[in-house]
Amino acid sequence: MIRKIAATVTGAVLALSVGAASAYFTAQVQVPDSVIRAGRVSVSAEPTCAALSIEALAPGGTATRSLTVINDGSLPADIVVTASKKAGITEFYEALTCRVTCGGTELYDGGLSAMRTAPVRLAPAARGELRFDVGLPASAGNSLVDDYVKLSLYVDAEQVH
Repeated sequence: MIRKIAATVTGAVLALSVGAASAYFTAQVQVPDSVIRAGRVSVSAEPTCAALSIEALAPGGTATRSLTVINDGSLPADIVVTASKKAGITEFYEALTCRVTCGGTELYDGGLSAMRTAPVRLAPAARGELRFDVGLPASAGNSLVDDYVKLSLYVDAEQVH
């Protein structure tokens, strides 16, 4: 009989201890309303038109013009500037030279018709002042008198990788 009581008490103690072992305190907190947005690459330029307009460029002469590029996006971006002829005399366009700098760093030096600047890295809301020195070589002959070219500048921005 004592054995039965001892076995029953032992069984009860074991059952209670198993149940007690799984009784842990817990808590939870909610952190609401997290929002995740994709970044944006956006760029603008000042002036918005006719940035390189030059009147009466003579052989051996150079004219300096500026273009300010603004990173309007929320991501850092690499900015590259190219030019494209829209109208005018191809021989004159191909004779023009161009040197582009930003903050004293040379981005391009060569023919305007082949211009593709090295990238300029701009943080969000940053501005880059690009300086264009457009020239007509001294070797340009009379065949280019009164010639013209109409061109557009393209400012391309790409997210920094």
